[in-house]
Amino acid sequence: MAFNLWRRLRRFFCTPCGMLNFVYVLATSSVLLLMHLMYINNNLKSLVPIVKTVNTDIKRVLYFQTSNLATKAPTHSINIVKTDWISAQNRTLVSKRPDVCDSCFPHHYTYILDNEEICSVGADKRDVKVIVLISTTHVNTARRKALRETWLTHTRSNTGDVRYAFLLGATSNNADQVALETESATYRDIIQEDFVDSYNNLTLKTMMAFKWASLKCKVAKFFMKTDDDMFVNLNSLKDAVTKYSSVLEKGIGGYCNLSREPIRSKTEKWSVTYEMYPNKLYPPYCSGTGYVTSMNVVEKVYKVSKDVPFIYLEDVYVSLCLNRLGLNATHLPGFHAALQKIGCEYQSKKLVTSHRLTPKMLHEAWNLKNCSKKA
Repeated sequence: MAFNLWRRLRRFFCTPCGMLNFVYVLATSSVLLLMHLMYINNNLKSLVPIVKTVNTDIKRVLYFQTSNLATKAPTHSINIVKTDWISAQNRTLVSKRPDVCDSCFPHHYTYILDNEEICSVGADKRDVKVIVLISTTHVNTARRKALRETWLTHTRSNTGDVRYAFLLGATSNNADQVALETESATYRDIIQEDFVDSYNNLTLKTMMAFKWASLKCKVAKFFMKTDDDMFVNLNSLKDAVTKYSSVLEKGIGGYCNLSREPIRSKTEKWSVTYEMYPNKLYPPYCSGTGYVTSMNVVEKVYKVSKDVPFIYLEDVYVSLCLNRLGLNATHLPGFHAALQKIGCEYQSKKLVTSHRLTPKMLHEAWNLKNCSKKA
C-alpha cells in the first residue's frame, strides 16, 4: 500500500501536470498565509489605543505602607482584584486601602472630546443655574437620543438656565469612536476623556464630571450628576436646589443611604473585600443615579480627590471625599433610585428623579396627557 502511494505521489509531482499542480498548491497556500497574517496585523493595530491607555493606568498603581507591610493597592485600571489578602505574619485581614494618601489618585487624563461652549452665557443664552452631567456609554445612542427628545428639551439645546453634557471614556472600537465624534459634532453635548470606559472605571468618569464642572462651568450655581436611564423633572430639580440651597453648600443631596454596610459576598455585583475597604460602614452617600450639590462643594471635592484612595464604587468614593472634607450627605424628597410608576406624578413637583426607564418609557412619561399642573 505504501509503494502504491509513493508511485501516485511521483506521478503527481514529477509529470508536467504534476508540476503545475504543485505550483498551484504552493501559490494558493502562500496567498492564504499572507491573508491570515494581514488579518492578525490589523487586529493587533486595533488594540494599540487600548493597550496604551491600560499601560498608563498600570503606571499609576498605588503603593501604601499598611500594618508594617508594604502592600500594593487596587489599581484603577480595567480590572479590580477581588481577593482577600491575609498577612503571612499575623493571619489577619489587612487593608490595601488607607483612608488618606498624598496625591495618590490624581486625575491626569486628557480630553478626547470637549465642548467648552456648553456653559457659555450672554447673547441669547441665559445664566446657568444647574449643570447636569450624565454618565453614558458608547453603545447607548438610543438612550441619549431619547433624553434629548424628552426632559432635556427644557435646556433649549444648552441655551437655557439648565445645561447638560454626556460623559464617556475611551473605546478601542473605531466605529464606535467615529459615531461618537459625529454625534458630538451634531449636538455639541459630549465630553470624553482617554481613560478606559468600563464599569470599574465609573469613579474616573464621576471625577471627570467634578473636574469639568470645576474648570469649565464655574458660572453654574448648582451641579447634578445622573445616568442615561433616568427621568429628571428639571422644573422640580430647580425648585429643589433653590429650597435646599443652604444644605447643598454643606454637602450633596439626593436619594441617600445614611448607614450602609459594605457587601462582602464575592458573588454580589457591588462586592467589596476588606483589602478594598476595611471599615464596617460606608460614610453616608447618595446614589449615583442622581444627586445635586453646589459648585462650591464640587470644587472642594475635586481638589481633595487626589488625596483620597480609589474605590470602584463611584457614589461611595464621592462620600469618602465628603467625609474627608467634613461635609454631609442629605436625603432629599423627590429623588428616587428605583423606577417610579409612570403617571402624572412625573409632571408634578413631587418627583425629581426616577430610575431605570427605557427610551420607550421615557417618551411615555414625557407625553402623558390629562395631567393637572397641580398634580
